[in-house]
Order: sequence, then structure tokens, then C-alpha cells
Amino acid sequence: MRKPTFIALLFLATALSWNSAFSEKPPARRTVIFPSGTQIHAEVADTPEARNTGLMFRDSLPSGGGMLFVFQEARPYLFWMKNCKFPIDIIWFNEQKEIIFISEKTPPCKEDPCPNYGPLDKNALYVIEVASGFAAKEKLKLGMKVRF
Repeated sequence: MRKPTFIALLFLATALSWNSAFSEKPPARRTVIFPSGTQIHAEVADTPEARNTGLMFRDSLPSGGGMLFVFQEARPYLFWMKNCKFPIDIIWFNEQKEIIFISEKTPPCKEDPCPNYGPLDKNALYVIEVASGFAAKEKLKLGMKVRF
């Protein structure tokens, strides 16, 4: 192999590896505005992989942060706390972004089988996970609407 060809191939390989290292884009974020005006800057989980992983293995949520789960169709979605390290509040919303269910101070799962949380009889299109105590601090009630 001649030197110019080798250098061109080396340059191409370096460029491709550099591009792939940065091609994975960070998760999308949405600002969820609660009735009091409090804003949560939530990471969006809108793919099966992101929804399955959720907040697993994380040490904490950033102040004012959360994770917004966006589903393709409204159904009664159940959540569990497997591999989670801290308690959270989980809030379910219908298609109109009204609160339909709240699980406050939801504890991490300590052993299998992990319990499920959520409404069995109500269809949700969105779910947000926030810091434990958020729902009580905001005085959230069923039927309240959020914006995002």
C-alpha cells in the first residue's frame, strides 16, 4: 500500500470513529409546567429502550429535574422501581394532560418480585417521575392540568 492511500484511509477511519462518538445525541428535554407555575425540566423517554431503563442505576435527580415518559397510545401503564436507588413521586396524565393518578414517595425495590405502581383502570399517555415529596409540596390533586 502506498503512503498517500494509507494516510487517506487512516484519516477516513479517524473521521468515522470521531463522528460515531458524537452521533449519539443527548435525550430530548421538555419543560413541564404545573398548576402553581413550578417548572420541571424533564428528560424525555419516548423510545422503548429509554422507557424500559427510566431512572435505573442513577444516584439522584437534579434539582428541578425529572423524567417524562411519552407513550404512543393511552393505556393503563404500570411502573416498578427495579434498580432504582432513591424514592420518587410518579404522576400519570391522560391525553388532556390531566393528573389521573399519583404515587407519592414510591420506594426503590429491595427484592424481587418488585411491586407495580399505577392506575389499573385509567388510561395514561404521559407519566412523569420527579423528586420524592414534589406532589405534596405542589399540593397536586387528581384532575389538575399541566402544560408542556
